[in-house]
Amino acid sequence: MIQLLVKNESDLYNPYDPSRTRINEGVYHYLKSYCSPLEASKHAHDTLQIITENPIDADRFRSVLHDAVERDIAEFDRQIARNNRRMIWEGILGVLFCALGIMLAAYMDELFLTIISLLGTMGIKDAVTIETTFNHDIKNLKKLLKPISDIRLEVKEAG
Repeated sequence: MIQLLVKNESDLYNPYDPSRTRINEGVYHYLKSYCSPLEASKHAHDTLQIITENPIDADRFRSVLHDAVERDIAEFDRQIARNNRRMIWEGILGVLFCALGIMLAAYMDELFLTIISLLGTMGIKDAVTIETTFNHDIKNLKKLLKPISDIRLEVKEAG
């Protein structure tokens, strides 16, 4: 269980948003701190208990929290898409440079061919690194963040 202590419902929302459709960044950061791999392995955080002195519209906050998570997940998806495009171009250029180095091996200076082959190898290495490291890490962040949007919400009056 995650507990959150607030004085007023307005503490849950961005103070610059009069429509109360944006979550307070401090609150959201606090909730995301429970999404680290270490925290997730300790115990499941399936309930958010809001402790407050004043009434809170739990449905509104649940909706705002869900929207914040969905925005983060959408941003992760955009990053993965950008990385995939970059990975494809790096891979294509890497293969082309390697193929060019092989084709010119009979005609060119060895140093020039080494440089072309090096560029090709670096391009292929970057493509593999993007997929195995960057995209993998982003997918893990998405997986850790998703349970927040499905969290049960309880409101408890302080006192």
